[in-house]
Amino acid sequence: MTQPVRRPPDPLLGVLSGVAVGVLVAALHHPQPGMFVVAAALAAGAVFRLLLKPRDAGSLVVRSRQVDVLTLAVLAVTVGVIAAVTPFPGGR
Repeated sequence: MTQPVRRPPDPLLGVLSGVAVGVLVAALHHPQPGMFVVAAALAAGAVFRLLLKPRDAGSLVVRSRQVDVLTLAVLAVTVGVIAAVTPFPGGR
């Protein structure tokens, strides 16, 4: 009997999990740290897409490597800058 080929989990699941955790943190009255978690998850997605082979990057592969990395990096920086400059009530 042939053993099934075991593939590592899709990196997109890690990125989506990080974004979900960030949204949850933001929803629990901590918007700035939550947004930073979202930005970090998107930045991790950019790094994964940059370093992994297309076969290993799974669902992170949408367009060319350069476009995917640039899109994720711009989103990460944008969310991080918005988190840093937005005055949140009762925030730090």
